[in-house]
Amino acid sequence: MKRSSLVLRRIFLLMFIATFIFPLARGKNMAPAVSKMSKQFNIELVVRTINNFKNQEDVAAFFDVAKKAGVAAVHINVKQDEDDERPSGEVYYNSKIAPVAAGYEKFDALAASIKEGHERGIAVYAWMPQFHDQAALRAHPGWQMMASEKGASKPYKGKTSIEYFVNPIDPEVQEYELSLIMEVVKNYNVDGISLDWLRYDDINMDTGPYTRNLARKEIDVDPLDINFSKQSAVVDRWSAWRAQKIGTYVKKVRLSIKQVRPDIRLTAFLLPPEFVEVGQNLALFSSDLDEVHPMAYFKDWDFPPDWVSGKLMNDIVRKRSASKAIIPTLDGTGTMDQNVHILSGIQKKFPGVKSIAWFSAVYWEPAQIAFIKRIHDTAEKKAIAR
Repeated sequence: MKRSSLVLRRIFLLMFIATFIFPLARGKNMAPAVSKMSKQFNIELVVRTINNFKNQEDVAAFFDVAKKAGVAAVHINVKQDEDDERPSGEVYYNSKIAPVAAGYEKFDALAASIKEGHERGIAVYAWMPQFHDQAALRAHPGWQMMASEKGASKPYKGKTSIEYFVNPIDPEVQEYELSLIMEVVKNYNVDGISLDWLRYDDINMDTGPYTRNLARKEIDVDPLDINFSKQSAVVDRWSAWRAQKIGTYVKKVRLSIKQVRPDIRLTAFLLPPEFVEVGQNLALFSSDLDEVHPMAYFKDWDFPPDWVSGKLMNDIVRKRSASKAIIPTLDGTGTMDQNVHILSGIQKKFPGVKSIAWFSAVYWEPAQIAFIKRIHDTAEKKAIAR
């Protein structure tokens, strides 16, 4: 009995030390231990520079809010994506290759973001759209995407609004876009590169002289002879060939980065599988990515919330290499219940997913970031309760 009492006393003493002494010894600067019960996704934010950062103070204020919300990574738009506030292709860093956006000649938004993000323990990715590039097109008119219209090759200018696409197949275009990526990789301590607009805009392009000659040589097809109004074997051959060219370009990007900064992560924002006409086939370049960010804007495309954890995620899982991280990218629209339902569905069906990214086309209001944090907190509570 005495031996048993001594053993019990030692056990109680060890429990006391573990409960009260060890936490104090960690010190206030140590990160708190993560509960094994935690099932919360990491939060990533996708930021359009033109709408959010005009100076260092803007950047610091944003990252303060991001830190408070527990954001793990931020994708900073360092090359303009759309043609709204500024022409696509202009940049927000100190480039010697591409034109710097007006108002940013003396403010390097990428350098500021890396400084403020890293000081707060937040990873910073350079978000770099590729083939939607007005700045490149204006400097090199011969790079413009050409489209087949009634058997003739015409400069592509968009469907419902003016668009500025350059030809993804043209080696000069590829070298230019790659040179911007490598400029960032060599000069900035980014944690990752996020590719975007890695595509064509429709099935009937490109039909410029270079592409036509190459297609005739490699697949015995002249795109101007194709009837794009109906599905056929030749359309399938053309589609596969175009997608393969995108895949080859991604491999070139991967190898170029690896030679200089093998630690940098490479990801891509991709349209969902319904957009078959744009020539994106993840299966052809998943092995060259570390992550993949499928766009999951369900309201934008009139899909039900279940589409995200259903068709979209199933397609990505089927096409990606097994080791690649999937980070679904939502846009914050929809109700709290809808977004919690989406996150809960992903947690239940795809337990390997660890992060969710959120995109905003406008200014990131602190209240919107707080709303996203509440979505994650609520989804976590539901997961623990299951």
